[in-house]
Amino acid sequence: MTGVLKRYRQEAACQLHDARTWYAARSFDDLAALTADWLKGDLVRHPNGHHTGPDPETLPLLGALAAANRGGFLTDGSQPGELETFLGRPWRQRAFVSGFVADHLLALALTEQAAAAGLLVRAHPPRIRHKDAEPGSVDVTTCGDRVNTDCGDHLPPREIWRIFLCCHPHAVRAVIDTWQITLIDPQWGRNTLLWPLLNRL
Repeated sequence: MTGVLKRYRQEAACQLHDARTWYAARSFDDLAALTADWLKGDLVRHPNGHHTGPDPETLPLLGALAAANRGGFLTDGSQPGELETFLGRPWRQRAFVSGFVADHLLALALTEQAAAAGLLVRAHPPRIRHKDAEPGSVDVTTCGDRVNTDCGDHLPPREIWRIFLCCHPHAVRAVIDTWQITLIDPQWGRNTLLWPLLNRL
């Protein structure tokens, strides 16, 4: 019992340390740097409900995602391409990454390079109202005939507050005032197009 209690206390202390570290962030760049640290294992907790590190499917992508965050693309969602079978039904995933870019020139360069490479691009400029944003939804995960996941739509401010729950308001407001960008590989199952592009950021 003593060992279980000790482990619990260590985990609680780690969670508290990480929560304080995230709250200490005051800028967009701070949040991007902490996201890179979380992806590389230096932090266990992420404000968006991830308290045990990245999902297992994200492990092969950690280098590319960390590079993107250190390069100014604050990521909030991603998945690898995949072609599998689940409960006897075909499971398909398109590789995608979504997030935020504060630097206007970087946003333009990133979207132009991605489009030129053949990726689907969904980009919503800063300060656009949610009701005025162009629909951007693209199916990225299907199981048989059912769509499990889509992405690319504009996120209203309340969703960004939810993603960075318990972070300092200064930092969250900085994220709200950025480009929202989603890059999607149109080919199901492929992982050789999107991730090399991110590594070049």
